[in-house]
Amino acid sequence: MSREDFKLLFDTYFDAIKNYLFYRIGDIDIATDITQDVFVRIWEKQMKLDMNNAKYMLYKIARDMLVSKYRRLEVENKYSQRMQFEMTEVVEDNDFDYKQLKLKYENALIKLPDKQRTVFLMSRMEELKYAEIAERLDISIKTVEKRMSNALFYLRKVLTV
Repeated sequence: MSREDFKLLFDTYFDAIKNYLFYRIGDIDIATDITQDVFVRIWEKQMKLDMNNAKYMLYKIARDMLVSKYRRLEVENKYSQRMQFEMTEVVEDNDFDYKQLKLKYENALIKLPDKQRTVFLMSRMEELKYAEIAERLDISIKTVEKRMSNALFYLRKVLTV
């Protein structure tokens, strides 16, 4: 098909095909996209169209492309719905796991010896450095390190099951 024939075909039928698709789907953007795709396909495949029968062939190609687009959209929608369902399950599972872990953590903190719990909470909750903890509690930095090490060892053992 020559460039002039294609231009004539495009100018003659573009709006008619677009309007046909628009009335079928009600979305002018999708109708325009599909109409452009129809003409791109004709140009790329260098289809030989008889100008007397071109109109019917254009409508058939447009209808087929519309059906293909909606089949793809249907598959995409099913996939996205399935993914949303699976993500909801994961979030609910993670929320449940988090609550269980938090409960275990709180119970483990209660069971820690007072001196270890005090050092641990000062370090983690108040974000104090070991030297600041040692100064506040009037103990050595080595003692703070030992209590913290023991607290972490115990928590790690209790929380990793």
